Amino acid sequence: MKRKEYIDWLRNLAILFLFPFHTARIFNDNPEFYVKGPVNTLSSALVNVSSFWFMPLLFLLAGMSSYYALRKRSAGSYVKERYLRLLIPFLFGCLVIVPPQAYYAMKFHHDYGGSYVDFLDTYFTDFSHWTVLTGISPAHLWFILFLFLISLGVLPLMLTVVRNRYTPSWLDRPALALAPAAGLALLSFLPEIGGENIFVYAGYVLLGFLLATSDSITEALERQRRLYLCLAVPGAIGILVERFTIGSQDSLLFTAWHYPVYWATLLAILGYGKRYLDNRSAFMGYFSPAAFPVYILHQTYVIVIAYYVLQADAHGTVAFAAIMVPAFCLSLATYEIVRRTPGLRIMFGLRAPRRSSPPLSAEPTQRHGTPPARPGATTRPRP
Repeated sequence: MKRKEYIDWLRNLAILFLFPFHTARIFNDNPEFYVKGPVNTLSSALVNVSSFWFMPLLFLLAGMSSYYALRKRSAGSYVKERYLRLLIPFLFGCLVIVPPQAYYAMKFHHDYGGSYVDFLDTYFTDFSHWTVLTGISPAHLWFILFLFLISLGVLPLMLTVVRNRYTPSWLDRPALALAPAAGLALLSFLPEIGGENIFVYAGYVLLGFLLATSDSITEALERQRRLYLCLAVPGAIGILVERFTIGSQDSLLFTAWHYPVYWATLLAILGYGKRYLDNRSAFMGYFSPAAFPVYILHQTYVIVIAYYVLQADAHGTVAFAAIMVPAFCLSLATYEIVRRTPGLRIMFGLRAPRRSSPPLSAEPTQRHGTPPARPGATTRPRP
């Protein structure tokens, strides 16, 4: 099976986009973040116009990857892989990577003057406010927890699709391909967990799984990409206007409008990704294994760096770059340490390194009974 390079491209680009996105969260008009700087209209626009598609995109791509994984491994092997690559990094991240975010939030918002050790003593014993920025929380790692739970929860459905070789051929028709938006809209009315709707994200995982069942479906998305883009762009502009004027609405009427826009945006991204990104790249070859550790690390670096940048009263483009660029560089530098440290690899969801084959002898092996050539002797070609 030919590797779908565009899936890696889109996933990696989405993770790279988290650096400007979470830096913009520091300067946008929403006060609920670990550290906050002066409100910037461009940062607010960046967050508002992208927050509705890039996390759903990651879940959608995870569903597509799950289809290819289950095509070549058993259910037990898939569950083991999910445990090693999702649950263990999630637990490690909650214990080690996330707490500094809450510590610097306490220092920034509440002038906390205690040491980090003193802070940890209260942080790990307070379970009263799971989503409060200054208390115990999975922070940005909620994505990993949700993906682990969804992967196990929808596994029976995914196995049924694979075993029966079911392909939803109707998804290659534009009008019907937009129909799943109605199901996503209905799922959005189910209860949320920590401000996020796991049922909607499960829907995206399943839809990604179904899209991957046939190349004819993804080829149709490529052909129809302009149509989906023409639906997505005006809808995104409308959502941006809504959020800047009356604020984000969640009534039935607005939900019935939002989810077709969300879904058309994802279909357009997939179509353009398949058209222009289905090729190998040296950087993507390097970044693909780095993407997951970088995801785990990035927000902590963004927040810690932002705390000190904002103390210097920096603002505008200079402050944005002074936060985002070092956070990216430190995330990659930490990945370089992680990938070279066997004990850390598993904590960041990396597979064990492949064992290299023993080196071949410098001299060709002689046939049994054939004496080695004398030094300086020449070998005549046989007739």
